[in-house]
Amino acid sequence: MLRRIRNYALFADTDQENYDAVRPRMEEYNRIMSLAFAIIASILIFVMLVLSTLQEGFIGSRPVYFFGLCFSVLQIGVSLLAKKVRQLSYVAVYMALFIFMAYGIAIATLTRPESQAVTFMVLLIFVPMIFVDRPLRMGIFLICYVILFCVMAIGTKSGEVLIVDLTDAIIFGTLSIISETVVYRAKIRGYVLERKLLILSETDQLTGLCNRNCYELKLPEYPNAYKESICCVYIDVNGLHELNNSKGHQAGDEMLCYIAEAVVKQFGRKDVFRVGGDEYVAFAVDISGDEIKKRLAELEQQITKEGYHAAIGYEYSEQKEEDINRLIVGAETRMYEDKSAYYKNHDRRARR
Repeated sequence: MLRRIRNYALFADTDQENYDAVRPRMEEYNRIMSLAFAIIASILIFVMLVLSTLQEGFIGSRPVYFFGLCFSVLQIGVSLLAKKVRQLSYVAVYMALFIFMAYGIAIATLTRPESQAVTFMVLLIFVPMIFVDRPLRMGIFLICYVILFCVMAIGTKSGEVLIVDLTDAIIFGTLSIISETVVYRAKIRGYVLERKLLILSETDQLTGLCNRNCYELKLPEYPNAYKESICCVYIDVNGLHELNNSKGHQAGDEMLCYIAEAVVKQFGRKDVFRVGGDEYVAFAVDISGDEIKKRLAELEQQITKEGYHAAIGYEYSEQKEEDINRLIVGAETRMYEDKSAYYKNHDRRARR
């Protein structure tokens, strides 16, 4: 029970692993929203500041408008900087929260103490739901603003207006904490679910490698992914059909998984793809030709050690803006040459 409460308060009813995985998405969303609201706030406050020079009814609020304009311009700068320093997105969020809450409190207690604090109550309910953060952290900040409002109200208001405002602050503050918790839970769990669906759509369920869909999506990135060289390695497992027929599909699956891990050991998981039933493609970026040969020799040795065999072909290039399709075709052609040489010395009935 305590663990569920902790996860709800800190991770919006997910867990730390999932929360950390979607945090970059949340930070970017918060940055964009805080930037948008800072720009909108700057425009609106500037208009109110101009009106305060033209209308007597706004003169008392002029210092509030001036402060709000300076602060919102500062927030724009922080939001822009958060694009490079992601942690600043949270600073931008709470700056936005501060500008709205401080504005609502100042208007309700300093400039119009005789009126009920309608603006503050509206801001208290709706502003927190614009962003996404840990429910506990946002809840603590909202409680602080409610307390600040109550203290300011006691010092500036009296009579029935004071009683109504204090009562409303407690009620609307509680509703705000509840609503932001529910909304954050829905948003964060939505991000988590979206991430899981993306992983499922791009991951081969047998080997855990990137699948064909992921391969097609990442392929356009490789022409700009290297500085000195790029190599495509094409691998086709030999004897899968024969092994499935003689020892069953589980044995075939074990072979595919073993070879997949052998390829990953040499070229890393993020650049290895299972593009067909028994076909793998790997890319090696900024690795020398001699090192490629060494790794391929180790790969072949590791595969044959288990009694398996795979046809391997590769194409290496130091040319800038290499045509990736040409590279793949070259590697695939060499793979078929290796496969043909293998079957010259083995039972051709093993061919598929």
